[in-house]
Amino acid sequence: MLKLNKRQKKYLEYTLILIILFLSFFFWNSFVVYPIKLFVVLTHEMSHGIAAIITGGKLHSILITNSLGGESRTIGGNNFVIASAGYLGSLLFGAALYISGNTEKFRKVFSIFLSILLILFAANYLEGYLGKIASVLFASLFIIAPIYFPQIANSILYKLLGLISMFYVAIDIKEDILTNVYRPSDAQFIATLTSVSATVWGILWLIISLTTISFLLRWSYKKDF
Repeated sequence: MLKLNKRQKKYLEYTLILIILFLSFFFWNSFVVYPIKLFVVLTHEMSHGIAAIITGGKLHSILITNSLGGESRTIGGNNFVIASAGYLGSLLFGAALYISGNTEKFRKVFSIFLSILLILFAANYLEGYLGKIASVLFASLFIIAPIYFPQIANSILYKLLGLISMFYVAIDIKEDILTNVYRPSDAQFIATLTSVSATVWGILWLIISLTTISFLLRWSYKKDF
């Protein structure tokens, strides 16, 4: 049986991640990638709700649709912060997941935190079966994986989930703002609040998301090699 040293194992890990990441984009609209996209929509809407609560408002409910649409019904709070939290919040969740793939101690702590958060939202704020079931399943995954999965499996799982989450944020921003098809979005809402073009906000968030991805990839590569 072929034995690999630590460096060779890392090369194999990154090769598998790149292959699966490429296949994910190739099958972007398939049922295979659907659960991950559902997770990103879920964290996007949860981020709106968390921002509302932090800024003194209330979260009434969250609805996730089969077509991966989401709506957070909030009352009060800082509208600018609440609207901004969707893209940026889901980006931070993706970044934390990617970091979890590199750092075992952080993975254990973040997995517990995220599992509790998902369960709390499922029990108190999510409407409909789709959001509730998705939250419980992902919470279960984040409880089970750090305990029972091998280190390399956890590394690949968390890095992939984090990368796809962050790339989905960038793709979502592009589709919301930088295409010719108008559709209501967080940036459109902020544009109304600030009188600054939604395109400007979209470009700003896109730069932030791509910069975050680039930074984490460089950090991860230097840490592993």
